[in-house]
Amino acid sequence: MNICLIGGKTMLLKKAEMDEANSSYQCIEDARVYHNSMGFVQWHPGYPTLATIEDDIEAGIGYVFTEGNKIYGYCCIIIGDEPAYHVIDGEWKTDRPYAVVHRMAFSRNARGKGLSGKAITLIKNFCIKNGIEAIRVDTQDENKVMQHILVREGFEYCGLITFDGGPKLAYEWDQ
Repeated sequence: MNICLIGGKTMLLKKAEMDEANSSYQCIEDARVYHNSMGFVQWHPGYPTLATIEDDIEAGIGYVFTEGNKIYGYCCIIIGDEPAYHVIDGEWKTDRPYAVVHRMAFSRNARGKGLSGKAITLIKNFCIKNGIEAIRVDTQDENKVMQHILVREGFEYCGLITFDGGPKLAYEWDQ
């Protein structure tokens, strides 16, 4: 479990439990609505599903961002290889072991609270505690908000990869 203080409140990153799957999936749905309001689709309608989140949790790679007993966000953190990242039109910053963050989403109640930076700090701390000093993330070209967050948090654009049936912008953070 990783902890970050937000205005005197404690935000945690912890492994999601199966009884948190519905709340975690609601974060995905809230993010989907937000993305649509911005004029783009980050995830196609059949992905991710509640079953995707349940599979993540069962595999031990589903994580929630909480404050108290409230879930504010969800993400999948994979420490290890991501086959979709083997081919890149560009170049990764490092060839060291890395973690991948997928399906990062926040509930509508989290908007405007500055939680994205705290969440990424928690993910970085989690990875470092697990001996991983590089993190890779991909996003849609249209997702300018996520691109801004990634650059602000020290990620660098590395090129294009193909994931989930289409091109994605690939970013990497390296300590």
